[in-house]
Parts: sequence; structure tokens; C-alpha cells
Amino acid sequence: MVYKIAIVDDEENDLKHVCHHISDFFSSTDIEINTYMNALQFPIDIYFDVLFLDIDMPHVSGLELAKEYKKRHQNTLIIFITSHNELVYKACNIHPFDFIRKENLDIEMPDVLEEINYHLSHLHPSVTFYINGNAYILRKESILYCESFNHQTEIHFDTSSITVNMQLGDVEKTINSNHFKRVGRSYLANMKKVTKLEGTTLYISEHYQIPISRRKKKLVLEYMKEVHH
Repeated sequence: MVYKIAIVDDEENDLKHVCHHISDFFSSTDIEINTYMNALQFPIDIYFDVLFLDIDMPHVSGLELAKEYKKRHQNTLIIFITSHNELVYKACNIHPFDFIRKENLDIEMPDVLEEINYHLSHLHPSVTFYINGNAYILRKESILYCESFNHQTEIHFDTSSITVNMQLGDVEKTINSNHFKRVGRSYLANMKKVTKLEGTTLYISEHYQIPISRRKKKLVLEYMKEVHH
């Protein structure tokens, strides 16, 4: 399973330093590292498993970016990096995964990476699908919804999808999660990714919309209350 990691820091040397630690800790086949020196260029709609953020940056601070990013991606592990220790207290209400002080980066970074590795490998349940003899190991929480057609099912993520030769009921059994609910004959939705229900349209993760029947609306509302309670 490949973990997506992003680093946002306007100081190039600090950014490279963090990137070096991550590359040394994880195998290159296990991670995808994305670096950004300008917070305004950071793709806020893309999901990352881990986000390293410098707190003090021009234009948009790490605190502002984290607050907006958390609205879209609640499961991302956010680690603040700063050379201004007094800013740490301001970040507490965002509930980050951890803090790293730049002056102690070499000391603190290894322990934080150990914690990240444990969290990602033990606390995120996965599911395996087979396509043309190849195994695809997916985090259940990364799946937005599944759509069936012609005895196949398309599994949708934030920016991609895969198609498996399985009926929707078999996909539901394979995922085996209370967070996934049948919201229509052809749709299985990750209710934790649902943002709103408007009329007979279910909105998922800001960019996707699923039509539901009127007779399903009450049941879908109950699903939403159950999962988001």
C-alpha cells in the first residue's frame, strides 16, 4: 500500500531536510512524496495520508491551510513544523497529529515517523481486490463510493477509480464495513464521505453526486445520522 505524503514549507532547505528524513525511513515503494514551497499552490482537494506543514508561511499560514484542509479530509495526519514555539499553542485547536520543532528536527523526526508508520499500518483497515491477476490493496476509508453496471463495479476514489468484475453485493461483502451503505440499486456509498443530501442528490467529498430514489431518502438520512453521530 502506497501512502501519499505532502510537505509544505516555504524554506527550501527545511523542506529538503524533512523530505530526506521521510525517504530514509520509508521504502521508496511504500510512499509518494509531494513537496510545495507555496501554500497557495497546494492542491487542497487532493487527499494525503500525511501532511507536514510549516506554521509560519507568507500569504497563507500553516494554521489556515490546515483548518481548510481538515474540512475536506478529516483522516489526514497533520504534523506542524515550526521554528516559532509560541505558535504551537495556537495550533492545538486544529488537533494535529504531532509537532516538530525545526531546531530539533533531527531528534524529533524519527519518533514522529515511527508514530505515523504505526498509525497508518495498524489503524487503517484495508481491503484487497483482484484485477487481471493483480492484487490491489486499498484503504477502506479512501473509497468514496461504488457504482455497478453490466455485472461490474467501479470503485471511486478522490481522483481515480478502478473497475472490478464483481457485482455490487459482492463488493459490499468484501469491504465489510458499517460505514458503507446501499443508497440505491446501483450505488454503495461511504457515508463518512457524504457532505450533504439535497433533494434526491447525495453529495460525496465535494466533487461527486449520486442520485437516490425518493423512497430511499429517509433511510439515507438515517444512515447519515448514524455514521456522523
